[in-house]
Amino acid sequence: MIKPKLENFKKALKTLDEAMVKPPANLLERDGIIQRFEYCLEVSWGSAKKVLEYQGSKVDTPRNIIRELAKINWINNPEDWIEFLDARNKTSHLYHEEVANELFKLVPLFLKCSHQLLDTLEENLK
Repeated sequence: MIKPKLENFKKALKTLDEAMVKPPANLLERDGIIQRFEYCLEVSWGSAKKVLEYQGSKVDTPRNIIRELAKINWINNPEDWIEFLDARNKTSHLYHEEVANELFKLVPLFLKCSHQLLDTLEENLK
């Protein structure tokens, strides 16, 4: 099996890091950050899935991937990751200002957790 690459995950996180350098100046910038969060979340669990499969684990859905990551101690905060998934699902299916504000507040924690996950995935590919 070919070793998975994590470049897309790194690039996605970089775009979200850059967006969070300063507070958004308006709702359009905030919504752009939320959009970056959404695709970073997709890339994060997709990357984790590839690494888990490379290691021999069979996983399918984002929630099962999170459970497997917690089971093998690659993440220690599965409840945060489930909250990220739930927040993404809320924003991508309907739009409410208060939901967008709540999701935006999760972005710093998501970035911290995502960088930790990326480091762990890279370490387990060595």
